[in-house]
Amino acid sequence: MKTKARFLSAAVCCAVLTAAMPVLPVSAEVPGETMTAVITLSDSGITAAGDNVSVEGNKATITASGSYELSGTISDGQIAVNIADATADAGTVKLFFNGVNMTGVSEAPIYIINAENTSINLVDGTENYLYDGETYTDTTAVIYAKDDLTIKAAGDKGDGFLRIEAAYHYGLHCNNDVKITGGDIKIKTALEDGLRGKTSVQIKGGTLDINAEGDGIKSTKGDVIITGGTMDIKAGNDAIQGETSVQLLGGTIKANGDRGLTCTAGASLISGASVLATATDGPSVLTSDSQPSVSLSLAAEALKDQELKLCRDKLSVFKMTPDKQFSYAMISMPDLAQEGSYELLLGDHLLADAAGETAFAITESGAALSALTVTDRLIIDGDVDCNGKTNIADAVLLAQYAAEVEGTAVTPEMVEKMDVDGDGFTTALDCSLILMYIAGLC
Repeated sequence: MKTKARFLSAAVCCAVLTAAMPVLPVSAEVPGETMTAVITLSDSGITAAGDNVSVEGNKATITASGSYELSGTISDGQIAVNIADATADAGTVKLFFNGVNMTGVSEAPIYIINAENTSINLVDGTENYLYDGETYTDTTAVIYAKDDLTIKAAGDKGDGFLRIEAAYHYGLHCNNDVKITGGDIKIKTALEDGLRGKTSVQIKGGTLDINAEGDGIKSTKGDVIITGGTMDIKAGNDAIQGETSVQLLGGTIKANGDRGLTCTAGASLISGASVLATATDGPSVLTSDSQPSVSLSLAAEALKDQELKLCRDKLSVFKMTPDKQFSYAMISMPDLAQEGSYELLLGDHLLADAAGETAFAITESGAALSALTVTDRLIIDGDVDCNGKTNIADAVLLAQYAAEVEGTAVTPEMVEKMDVDGDGFTTALDCSLILMYIAGLC
């Protein structure tokens, strides 16, 4: 009887102890990751199951390092990270985005107030959206971090998606170091910079698409270092700007801006990256010191969405399509070589230098490799009337034919030559190209 009583007493004690211990949530979406808390966003209020999260209506504050899963939709809310200095918590706050749709109307939807390290982890197969509001008091960006911030992929596929859309503020601003190591990230801003890191911006992987009215990627006090990933940047000012250095050491980078690549006060280096940088205001001040490059200076601004292709011995070795109009371009890649003959094409048009030469070679200048600068004197056949000259009469004949003017006499050979841009149609654009050619503008 006593033995049975002791067993019953032990069982009751065990049950009490088990009930007193916290049961930590385990994420089904992130295998092997035990969550400190699971935070659910809703317009009826944010809820949190787990530890180290305080909730006041539409704001949740994380107070210690750990793993926190976020999901749900809220039209005016905020997730803040604020770890008191007295706790000396040097661990990382891991935010797992698992289908997040947040708008911060009065402040940044993600606000890193105080933490040694914070990471945003994009769960495989999820789509996550962050938007700003018009009037902010303490913050200036959709994601605003006063301490180090990393964005990475959470999963083997690396296809977690994050869109940051800022109608009024910066896309992402960090007062220290910001790093991107993975994920599929799109940033769009209507007024300000896309991605800003005060101390440094480091990109090691992932896919990054930035469309910013201000600068695309910017370090205000330090370095921009890119060692991997794929970037497509369209900017109203500098596509990429660093204060002390810009180092493009890997990855594939398309940097289109009013100014392409700029370094305010320090060194710059391109070594190991494939780069297309374009600008309208002037050539990029960055030069490729450690690998070959080709510089292009156009006599007239080129339209966007025309493929720029570099060929070596008639075979394509590099091609990208600028997202903006441009007057200057630089192509740099590790495997350009001094051997062989190179040509540049813009759309279907073969580019030539001022002397009319279309072929050029990579030449050695000191310890660096460089290529001659070519201009856009297009090689076109605008001799519509087949008299051996391209002049105003050719443009008039083409315009009459395109407008279907009665009595316009043309031969099949003339009709073929009227398709100046080679798109299969005879239009006013073909006439404009002839006129521009005569005027020396193309």
